[in-house]
Amino acid sequence: MSTYGIKSEANAHRELYMEYRDEKYARFPVETPIVNIGDDLNKFIEDYASPYLKEGDFLCISSKIISITQKFVVHRSEVKITPLARLIVKFVKKWPNDYGYSLPEKMQVAINMVGYPRMIIALLGGTIMKILGKPGYFYRIAGHNINAIDGFIPTAMKPFNEYAFLPPINADKIAEDLQNKIGFPVAIVDGNNIDNNIIGYSSKLKESYSVQDLMEILKGNPQGQDDDGNITPMLIIRKS
Repeated sequence: MSTYGIKSEANAHRELYMEYRDEKYARFPVETPIVNIGDDLNKFIEDYASPYLKEGDFLCISSKIISITQKFVVHRSEVKITPLARLIVKFVKKWPNDYGYSLPEKMQVAINMVGYPRMIIALLGGTIMKILGKPGYFYRIAGHNINAIDGFIPTAMKPFNEYAFLPPINADKIAEDLQNKIGFPVAIVDGNNIDNNIIGYSSKLKESYSVQDLMEILKGNPQGQDDDGNITPMLIIRKS
């Protein structure tokens, strides 16, 4: 029997339970081995999450796992860093223990996704809004879920340090297909030490929760950031 699967304790520095609107939710991390580019997503979920799902649960999956298995990736060799990328990263807020958009090659991937005109507008508009005391508009104006782009992290193991992982453009459909496959509602989530974003979610979840609801239920990033060396790219959410 594999040692992987649902954890009965929280990741380091995270909370296992969250109370929201008078309901208490358990956020059980699912520990897995490393998933590789092109691995079978359905089998990955079937092996490590499905055996632990109970009636009333829903499953949250890291968008990075979707990107890796569905090959939404860009290799470092494909990225030519431009002066615009180097300029923008100078204005990006730096967070402790999180590379974020401090890496110009990652910013270049975002530029390639949204196009130069929109990225310049996002830079100008985001700067103006920041001066007015309203940060975060850079990402809103740029759109395309660029805040969910991950990768090129120098400290990551090979070959993952060589790739950027793009947010899936059809995340709602992927979530719906997974819901139909496993029989439980599914959300695709980009979680980090700064915030949680819902990239896509299935129809059964939409009947009960808004995006804001899910962000609150997942507050604190219970999946962790490899705090204790464990890999927990999925969460089982259960009312308790």
